[in-house]
Amino acid sequence: MKSIQKQLDRAQFGGKPVALQTIERLSTYRRVLEDLHAKGIQYVYSHQLAEYVDVTPAQLRRDLSAFGSFGNISRGYNVQRLITTLSELLGTSNIQPVALVGVGNLGRTLLSYRGFEERGFSLRVVFDNDPAKIGRVIAGRRCFDIREAETVLRDQPVEIAILACRPQGIQGVVDRLAAAGVKSILSFVPAIIDVPPGIHIEMEDISAKLEKLSFLAKNRPAKPAYGYEKGRTTM
Repeated sequence: MKSIQKQLDRAQFGGKPVALQTIERLSTYRRVLEDLHAKGIQYVYSHQLAEYVDVTPAQLRRDLSAFGSFGNISRGYNVQRLITTLSELLGTSNIQPVALVGVGNLGRTLLSYRGFEERGFSLRVVFDNDPAKIGRVIAGRRCFDIREAETVLRDQPVEIAILACRPQGIQGVVDRLAAAGVKSILSFVPAIIDVPPGIHIEMEDISAKLEKLSFLAKNRPAKPAYGYEKGRTTM
């Protein structure tokens, strides 16, 4: 089986490779900028934005320079303009439809979460393999049989899917989604997947996050970590 970590570590922009870590930081930059905009801040300098997200100013400028020229030396970055630019780069300036596989407890929670649309995503197509759920309307969406994925997504095409289903048969689910035109998958399923060519999968292991927090709680530093002084948390 292919290693999840080795399947893809770079993307392409303008014919040039861009590290996925850079893309992740762009998302963080946009989230912080949106918070600044909500507070009425119109301009921010690179060193200020870098401090908010706990990177060096040089790193921030390198990340942005991979996509063009931004900001003004005397005034800094125009917050609203940079939000718009980053949204366009991340492909979220328009709402993107997303498919959800699995409407158990986690799936229903994801369906009721309003934050997705605020960030440019809409869970529009829902799948499951439970006969008791197939055909029902759940949180305003009709639940389809995952075995009909190729037919359903032909009429309602999506490029991104979320997996919130059981591990059993997960490889077949991924293969069906890939055949239906899905290109990127966020998986909450604790299972090793043989990734089809041309597909990128992000694994989200909540238990692993809790284990990390458990370790940090038991091995906390004597002094507050950078980004947490004076009640401010790194965003």
